[in-house]
Amino acid sequence: MSQQPISEQTNLKATPIKLIIITGVSFIALIVTLIFAGQKNVLALDDNKLMVIQQAKVEVSDISIQSSYIKPRTVYGRVESLQQSQIGFELNGLLKEVIVKEGRVVNKGDVLAQLDTARLVARKQELESSLKSAQANARIASLSANRFKDLVAKKVESQQRLDEALANLDAADALVNEVDARLASLEVEIQKSTLFAPFSGQIVTQILDEGTVVNAGQGVFVILQSNELEARFGLPEQTAYKLQPQQPVVLKAQDMTLPAIVKSIAKQRNLSTRTIDAVMTIDINQFEKPPRLVTGDLVSLTVDIPIAKTGAWVPMSSLASAVRGLWTIYVVNNNRVETRLVSIEFVNNDFAYVSGAIAQGDKLVVTGIHRLAPNQQVSNMINVPLNDFALNGLNKKPQQTNIIDNHLTLNTLD
Repeated sequence: MSQQPISEQTNLKATPIKLIIITGVSFIALIVTLIFAGQKNVLALDDNKLMVIQQAKVEVSDISIQSSYIKPRTVYGRVESLQQSQIGFELNGLLKEVIVKEGRVVNKGDVLAQLDTARLVARKQELESSLKSAQANARIASLSANRFKDLVAKKVESQQRLDEALANLDAADALVNEVDARLASLEVEIQKSTLFAPFSGQIVTQILDEGTVVNAGQGVFVILQSNELEARFGLPEQTAYKLQPQQPVVLKAQDMTLPAIVKSIAKQRNLSTRTIDAVMTIDINQFEKPPRLVTGDLVSLTVDIPIAKTGAWVPMSSLASAVRGLWTIYVVNNNRVETRLVSIEFVNNDFAYVSGAIAQGDKLVVTGIHRLAPNQQVSNMINVPLNDFALNGLNKKPQQTNIIDNHLTLNTLD
């Protein structure tokens, strides 16, 4: 058998390898071509989607310029007790017994503490004996005076002796009255040796313990009325004087809503805070389950503060981010879209109060600003009152609005 040349054998072996390589390269090229073709289709679709609509129909509202706006502001106040007293004895003495302890709830008239009254009891017994002696002397003087009246009538005794007897009777009666008054004064001292609760509340602090020698007026307890509370706020002048006594207000504390009534508005300014004190009464008895509210807690009150700033209210959907903290709105002038730079002064839900290059009666584009471009021709305008826009939700494509560090982002939710 004849053998093939060595070069031909080598070419035959290399041919399958070349075919495999060519096939692989062709397959890779095909995949790359398909990928790039798909990306071009996607880009073309995105470009077509983002294309500005010519001769667009837009919804507009007339801008209404205002000289000011109302800005809600939350102010904080402190809960206070309707009554809070540091109570003690009116007399000096030894604190013999403390009947109630710190933290106990007491009613008006309950006995709280007692002074040692041994000395007063001894004086009372002494005065009672003196009173009996004075009363006996007064009876003798009365009998003597009556006898002398009879003797003088019979002309047995002189008128002078009768006058002396009547004077002795007056002196004896005066002594009885004196001793009786001293005894009544001592009774008052004994009564004041017992400390009573001046009103219903809670003993929040016990200052002195048994065995202490107390001075007159020295505090023994701090009692706090717990069934009624007040809240004191420092308000700006223009806000405080808009409130009226007996006006209902709503306070908030943590997750609780507390109905309250305006009790009083101070007629003087707090020198340290330059605010006007307003006191609100909170009646916790109206709750089925009394709220966990104690003296010293913070409560909040939302008040309206007028801000003098010329501007207008616009929907958040009409705003687009600009440069240097400013914002852009679109207005239609002579059927063409124009841009105006504005500054956001305040945001309230779906509306913002803006100031800047706006004028009364400007046609504000309220929706679909992402479909418009400056100098674009507008074929048809639909006038939408801002109130209707807010109530009826005329924005055809709802927008998600975020405000972070004065930067507004509008994300269309298709």
